[in-house]
Amino acid sequence: MFSKGTIKEDGIDITIKNNPGHFLSPDDWDMVMKARFGKMSPGEYKKWYLNLIRDRWNTRQEEFKALAQEGMAKDIKLLCYCSSHSPYCHAKIAADFMNALVKKMRAAKTIA
Repeated sequence: MFSKGTIKEDGIDITIKNNPGHFLSPDDWDMVMKARFGKMSPGEYKKWYLNLIRDRWNTRQEEFKALAQEGMAKDIKLLCYCSSHSPYCHAKIAADFMNALVKKMRAAKTIA
């Protein structure tokens, strides 16, 4: 399964700074900076980020599924610079998204 980790831990860096091409990385520095400096609400940021990864699902589904398969076999930390208590943390949102995908994939295997 997936969890949020800090940039100093082992895991997958999903920051716009270090890994901008990753399918879970934000793609808009302006949005990241607005969140970092509290220029938008946590709810607005979460909505924006979830829309981004849902859009990417349409074009990069195989990457999502491959990472979810990995997450079924072992614990994976999604890394970012946010504190563990940040209400703006995209790694936490991404971990929740990926855990939901793992649950759906497991349920589909059970039904099949």
